[in-house]
Amino acid sequence: MPHALDKFDMETIIRRWPDQFSAGMAAATNVPLPSGDFRQLLLAGMGGSWMAAAVLRDARLVAAPVRIHRSYGLPEDINPDTLVVAYSFSGNTEETLSAYDAARAAGLPLVCVSSGGQLQQRAHRDGVPHVRIPADPPHMQPRSATGYGIGILMQLLERLSLASPGARSILLRAVDRLQSFMDSSRQVGKRMAQEIYGQTPVVYSAPALATAARIWKIKLNENAKTPAFWNVFPELNHNEMIGWTRRFGPFRLVMLYDAEEDRPILARFRITQQILAENGLESTVFQVPQGSLAEKLLATLLVGDWASYELALLLGVDPSPVQLVEEFKLRMRNEASAC
Repeated sequence: MPHALDKFDMETIIRRWPDQFSAGMAAATNVPLPSGDFRQLLLAGMGGSWMAAAVLRDARLVAAPVRIHRSYGLPEDINPDTLVVAYSFSGNTEETLSAYDAARAAGLPLVCVSSGGQLQQRAHRDGVPHVRIPADPPHMQPRSATGYGIGILMQLLERLSLASPGARSILLRAVDRLQSFMDSSRQVGKRMAQEIYGQTPVVYSAPALATAARIWKIKLNENAKTPAFWNVFPELNHNEMIGWTRRFGPFRLVMLYDAEEDRPILARFRITQQILAENGLESTVFQVPQGSLAEKLLATLLVGDWASYELALLLGVDPSPVQLVEEFKLRMRNEASAC
């Protein structure tokens, strides 16, 4: 039985995360795809819908440049040899619908990914390939459906000859490790949540785990309903760390520490932690497991899921709903209808 606060059973959704990858691959197996010699991929998506592309890119499982667009329309400098993926979990994200319309107007090759909504309707109307996200349960939050997205994009990349050599095998090995890591990752996440409790977390990582740090920040925002921030070494040593000289309110560093990083980066972790501790700023460290980049990224994301989930329970909130976002969307619709 889920925790009394966990009304939408996010606990089970996290535990079943490894199952999403194969389900996503299956969903994209028989969808007709555009033909062409694509040299890059642009994913247009907001919120939880851009995460899958960023993970695959940072895990070096894509053989072509990947660009992520988080706004209306499309970039002005987009090349005609770009495959556009319009990705919206709900299918109703206005920025992604705008990107879809812009891609259609420009005559760019296009694939859509959603669990339904207007994006699916437009794709079917216009004869554009559409992959339906097999979300189970359907009410799950987009940020909890990253495994489906990774599986869908992996399958599309392979079918379009845009995947790196051996990418599927590398990904599947990383997913297998998630199963064996599930229980221990929850214990690590619970310990970290207890250390973070009552403070604003600031997540630091090396560049290789920048996407993981950013997603940690998002999960802490949405699951635990708490402010959170992120940054990466070495850049933060040139500016942000100075800001800790005069801080207001309780903060806590959350270090995503990979012992296999280059020595200069590891030195920056150690010295930054020492200097800031001497100035009264404590830190919580997650030791990233050894393995491929894909294994490191997925394991780090899993711990972030559990840490943000356990922190939500400690703070007395349901980890699933995002009330302020829904209120914002409502006011945006009201604003649009009044014009």
